[in-house]
Amino acid sequence: MSSLARVALAAPVAVPRARAGRCCPRRISAAPKRQHRRDVALGSATVASRRPAARRLLVVPAAVLDAAADGAPAPLKDDAPSTSPLAVLDAEPVDTFVDVAFSDGASFRFHALWLRDACADANHVVADAGERILSMLPVNTGCDETLRAATCDVDDAGGLVVTWDNHETPSTFSARSLRAYADVVAAPVAKRPAEGILAPEDENEHPAAWLEPFTGYPDAPGQPPSRIDYFKNEDGVSFPRYDHDAVLADPATKLAAMRDLMRAGAIIVDDVPENEKDSTTLHAFVDDVLGGMQKDPCRDERNWKIVKKRGASSISYDPEKRLNNHTDQSVPPWGGVPALVLIMHYQKGSGCNTLVDGFAVAEALRAEDPDAFEMLATYGSNQTRDFVSSRKDTTQALDASLCVHKREPIIQLDDAGAVRRIQYNEVFRTPLELPFDVFPRWYAAYTKWVTMIHDPKYEVEVDMRAGKMLVFHNWRTLHGRAGGRASADRTLIGGTVTREAFFSRAAELLEETEGVDVRVMGTNVKH
Repeated sequence: MSSLARVALAAPVAVPRARAGRCCPRRISAAPKRQHRRDVALGSATVASRRPAARRLLVVPAAVLDAAADGAPAPLKDDAPSTSPLAVLDAEPVDTFVDVAFSDGASFRFHALWLRDACADANHVVADAGERILSMLPVNTGCDETLRAATCDVDDAGGLVVTWDNHETPSTFSARSLRAYADVVAAPVAKRPAEGILAPEDENEHPAAWLEPFTGYPDAPGQPPSRIDYFKNEDGVSFPRYDHDAVLADPATKLAAMRDLMRAGAIIVDDVPENEKDSTTLHAFVDDVLGGMQKDPCRDERNWKIVKKRGASSISYDPEKRLNNHTDQSVPPWGGVPALVLIMHYQKGSGCNTLVDGFAVAEALRAEDPDAFEMLATYGSNQTRDFVSSRKDTTQALDASLCVHKREPIIQLDDAGAVRRIQYNEVFRTPLELPFDVFPRWYAAYTKWVTMIHDPKYEVEVDMRAGKMLVFHNWRTLHGRAGGRASADRTLIGGTVTREAFFSRAAELLEETEGVDVRVMGTNVKH
């Protein structure tokens, strides 16, 4: 069972994918029609089922009264019951627990106190503000570990309604929400017979599973190989392509672009409207599709701007020189993890960028030289970035100073040893703080890594010109620049998107287009 707790699903979007080793360009030029067929067992028969998008599981009246303030509880009201077929079939109090049977065949035992504490209906949470009603907290209403449910009923929407032995206000739970939490917080009990009820969802079909590596939880896993299209230049590479206006016009296409970005490592956006005056076109796209651009602490603008400068000190502003492949913001301004997504928009002119699948190179290194892989995954590479001096050639005004020091492994792993993130930028590397006996082995591994990420076997060249955006997965895809292949008027603007912004936007789109509530992401609960 994945640590990503399941919720009731609507029709997942079927998105064609670019596979490693295939040269199969595709272009999303209009909002595609999307249908999904899912086999559902009904008794001994198997039929095709199509689900409508589930609505948000809770709509709260405009005014919700605080029981302590007005002396009376808010009316129990559910204006928008879930349209999902998932339902509570039966529930009963058992001492300080409540046993709940769901229509997917699963049954769970919940702590009564957990249910009382977790209740998010209109009597307990002001949904408009996302705030709990403090006077209704268990600690403020005499509830403790001895709390018992007085009655358990199933409402007309298939939800659970519980009354308590010490409080007059009932608690109501959507079946969809309760089932989502069950795998994480409850104890399974004997399953009900499968005849006449819906079969459990295929976990591999879960439309939110691809987001699990980006929850931000300490034990979040790396992306599994089944959700990665590794790419190498020698196999022939064609990144997914999207039409700018088509993406902005359709929420499902926005979500498809986000999924493709994480699976393929990069996407290309074509037919971007001409705008040489400012960065509003870039920001409108990033805000609406990716969740918004990261604010740089040293300038007013969120985006950077790169224009060729004769005699530039920084290699970023001298396109005649090759720029080695790297991940961006390897020294993030606030000491956290680097931004998840990087986007660059060719505002004027043309050039050639290089991309390398860092995950593919890391896995090749693991297979070819396990000791080198272990060195780069164990010991950190020292980096220092002065965010002002490194931009001395920019045309933008800098109004603050910041210098950040970091020491992180180039290859970063999850608890199971899967690659979670690549963090490498040679430009800002400083003297290595490595033990005397470790340095020779680490440096040999590092030399092999640098050679591999610039090997034509792995490095892909992407010709870019005005009217195109290149968006890539910054935890995975290293980028650089081929020297001497940029036009004299090349003007490049871009920036980064944090994990938090990307995840938040994906969650909104999942709920809007597929009826998926990702508030219950779970974790691998430690025992």
